[in-house]
Amino acid sequence: MPSIVPGYEYDIFISYRHKDNKYDGWVTEFVSNLQKEIAATFKEELSIYFDKNPQDGLLETQHVDKSLEGKLKCLIFIPILSQTYCDTESFAWRHEFCAFNKLAKDDQFGLYVRLANGNVNSRILPVKIHELEPQDVQLLSKELGGTLRSLDFIYRTPGVNRPLRALEDEPKENLNHIFYRDQINKVANTIKRTIVGIRMQGSETEKLTAASFTEEISPPTSGTNKKRVALFSLFALLIVLTLTYLYFQQKKGNSKMVDRSIAVLPFVDLSPQKDQEYFSDGLSEELLNLLTRIPELKVISRTSAFSFKGKNEDVRTIGEKLGVAHILEGSLRKSGNKIRITAQLILVNDGSHVWSKTFDRTIDDIFVVQDEIATAVVNELRITLMGDPLQQSVTTSTEAYTLYLQGKYFLAKRTQENVLKATENFLQALELDKNSASIWAALSLAYASQANDGSLNPAEGFAKAREAAEKAIDLDGNLATGHYALASIQTSYDWNWEGAQEELEVARKLDPSNFGVINMEANLALAMGRFDEAIQLYKKALVLDPLRVGVRVNLGMALMYVKRLDEAVTILGSAIEMNPQFPSSHYRLGLCYFLLGKEEQANVEIEKEKMEDWRMQGQALIYSGTARDSKADSLLTTFIKEYQDVSAFQIAEVYAYRKDKDKAFEWLEKAYAMRDGGLTSLLGNPWMTALEKDPRYRQFLLKMKLIKG
Repeated sequence: MPSIVPGYEYDIFISYRHKDNKYDGWVTEFVSNLQKEIAATFKEELSIYFDKNPQDGLLETQHVDKSLEGKLKCLIFIPILSQTYCDTESFAWRHEFCAFNKLAKDDQFGLYVRLANGNVNSRILPVKIHELEPQDVQLLSKELGGTLRSLDFIYRTPGVNRPLRALEDEPKENLNHIFYRDQINKVANTIKRTIVGIRMQGSETEKLTAASFTEEISPPTSGTNKKRVALFSLFALLIVLTLTYLYFQQKKGNSKMVDRSIAVLPFVDLSPQKDQEYFSDGLSEELLNLLTRIPELKVISRTSAFSFKGKNEDVRTIGEKLGVAHILEGSLRKSGNKIRITAQLILVNDGSHVWSKTFDRTIDDIFVVQDEIATAVVNELRITLMGDPLQQSVTTSTEAYTLYLQGKYFLAKRTQENVLKATENFLQALELDKNSASIWAALSLAYASQANDGSLNPAEGFAKAREAAEKAIDLDGNLATGHYALASIQTSYDWNWEGAQEELEVARKLDPSNFGVINMEANLALAMGRFDEAIQLYKKALVLDPLRVGVRVNLGMALMYVKRLDEAVTILGSAIEMNPQFPSSHYRLGLCYFLLGKEEQANVEIEKEKMEDWRMQGQALIYSGTARDSKADSLLTTFIKEYQDVSAFQIAEVYAYRKDKDKAFEWLEKAYAMRDGGLTSLLGNPWMTALEKDPRYRQFLLKMKLIKG
């Protein structure tokens, strides 16, 4: 069957060393799978030349002849690069690879093709099945006239360097973390983009050179102002393209309005040293933050979107789990001072690519103004970016921004060691740019986290957090994160509920889709006894962050407080299904079962609780309510001995449930002195009902400012 482009013998030529197919038939298997993938990718039938029987075909010792020249007249040449392929004496190298390279350069289209998205592909599409020796890479680059780009099918573990097999489609143990099935799909999609580019190019178009395909990135234009705009400008065009697509989908005739929902997956670090994860994560998060400022879009929050990091799940599955119609994903490659960022928007229902874009920059060039490009596109398409997300910047310093991204990366990990690293990064960034409101706000959150986890004395930690939050607000009163940071201090330490509510209302007006603000508003409503409001806010938060286990646990607690126990059991069960190790989830489910009178199920769940303090207190509560006084006494005594310095409120709960009011109030006062966070769960607490008619209880609530006198 001839090529789909007149004048060519085949669409694809597969070149390989026959010895690479003898051991396990890898090449035969690859070609078979590629043919199936191409059939599912192209409406037309593509022709492939593959010499699968070396006894009847071209042998290593044969010379090139007119017959082979005809077969080499193809659109795309795929060499299977192995440990043996790059051999200047071999037939495959001399009479296939080098021959096609020369033929393609001289034919009507040339070797390089401009794609629909503006990028450039070579008609040589290398498929690599082994990690190559440096001299082989050098040989390939010399023949190609530029840097080698390949699609890899390599299974690599310590001491192992072999082809990835179709039946070994499990990347967990593979250091390259790739699926065979995904790589086949990428080959087919690359072929499709290249053939579309060939058809667009035509025979009269000026041929492209190797320079247009090289990995080398052009240096920044001289005289460029490097300190005008932050990274947001780099992503301006991405956002515009996203909105353009959504806008015109909505405007189509009588078609159904498009689902304006999107999740930004963590960008993949493709840097040679794999040491830019903080940068790729940070770019993803900053892009996500930009999109949340557009009211027309439902944007899934960071925690749920980032939960798919490194899992290689199909985008359709991810979209279904997150409840979105679109996925934005991408990659970052940094080498020295050069950086390449690629992003693509995917339609979830069929996995199709709506658009893709690649940005080549230098790290210093990260702040170069792209406003004129974005503005031109916006004007042309008559799209209004509500809230003008392009104007807000983090910092004008490249180095400070890098430190800020590193700090955000460590802060997200939440362990004491990582939060300390985050704090240090933010402080170093502020030495370079003391006027960045975003960095001050991030520092405030880091200090508050240290105060909460005991790394810093609470009084000292929250004082530092307050100073940083107020500095952020002074510098930029329109930064939602600054108001959010101050509200977190007012709820966690000050117990200034009214002040926190005011700050959260400001933050919500500035950033209506901010998950953190919505979640904190829910926590505040729960603390103030506004349970129906808390439940609705938790549910709203789960729309933006459906995989956030902590929100489900808090929602379960709110439902328990209003005695909607069956609903609480359901939501807590879903939280455990997502993460059986999440702290307090089994504890809270066990207590729901206990309130339902299901003692046996309650004990089973409490026993599963991984956190010893939660487990021990839960058992003390259950045994206190089942006339097993000696066991309850023993558990409570041990619990006090082990955890009195950090669990004063939980001790008060047990004493209140046992109706030992004096002891309960004694421990409530200790909890107050310690600024115990458990005191925010006083109102509606089912274990505290014995205290509610005691005058001391009202006085305590007044002191906590939970009620007004």
